[in-house]
Amino acid sequence: MIYPEFLLIGLAFLVLMLDFFLSEKKKYLLNWVSTLGMAFILGIALFMNQQGDLYQGLLIIDGYASFFRIFFLTIGIVVTLISRDYVDSNISNPGEYYAILIFTILASISLASSGELLTAYVSLEILSFGLYVLVAYDRYNPASNEGGVKFILLGAFSSALILYGLSQTYGLIGTTRFNEIAVLLNSMENISIGMVVGFVLILAGIAFKLAAVPFHMWAPDAYEGAPIPITAWLSVCSKVAIVALAIRFFTNGIFPLAPDWQPILIVLAVLTMIGGNLLALVQKNMKRLLAYSSIGHAGYLLMGLA
Repeated sequence: MIYPEFLLIGLAFLVLMLDFFLSEKKKYLLNWVSTLGMAFILGIALFMNQQGDLYQGLLIIDGYASFFRIFFLTIGIVVTLISRDYVDSNISNPGEYYAILIFTILASISLASSGELLTAYVSLEILSFGLYVLVAYDRYNPASNEGGVKFILLGAFSSALILYGLSQTYGLIGTTRFNEIAVLLNSMENISIGMVVGFVLILAGIAFKLAAVPFHMWAPDAYEGAPIPITAWLSVCSKVAIVALAIRFFTNGIFPLAPDWQPILIVLAVLTMIGGNLLALVQKNMKRLLAYSSIGHAGYLLMGLA
């Protein structure tokens, strides 16, 4: 069985190769190659019924993963189409732009399919690095440079939190698989402080990536500096992909600790809903308004998870 994820990798490299061989006048075709390629992969994803896992449970292919696969491919097609005018006018090597966009779609799908922490972390970093580049793509725009730098620095900090929490969890539990973590937590009479610290660090890192209040400081500048199509992609990708991972981690991994993490999520959700919407009211820049509105939406998603 050829999974859509493998086809996305092939499509990204195909776009890069065509960018190298096509003349300047024909590089507009890369938009159509990317769009039609993703539409073809979406068609395969719609008719795939295979369930199971890949690589001994590192990736889980179920109805949940299939839904997000179709969702991200659909949004990816829309973002690719609305990128055409921007790319044709501002980018000399469009293949790089489309390939990076495709890899962020792949990483988003992998996040929703992750069955253990290390796979989720690698997918999250692929997504983050792609978004760093796309946000700062307009290197002659000071707002793009400022937004990109803040995004990279705070993104690296949040990645460090997640990695430290992951290593703490693995050192104390001995596994990174969500289902095995749940089994071990159910069998424990007392949860150590170190284990709680590990889970809290992972939660804090996820809150940073989700731009939940008070970890939202990177979002307004990143949204303002990014090209318009990437602002649209950020408002979907950096929210839904992280929430898809969080749902798996909290419900399949650390669900036995629900009485401990649910109050934290509720507080984060309330702060994010109120803070995001109140700050959106005073914005005069449309992109910053979208950023704070997106922060408020993250609060609604967190409340649903809590």
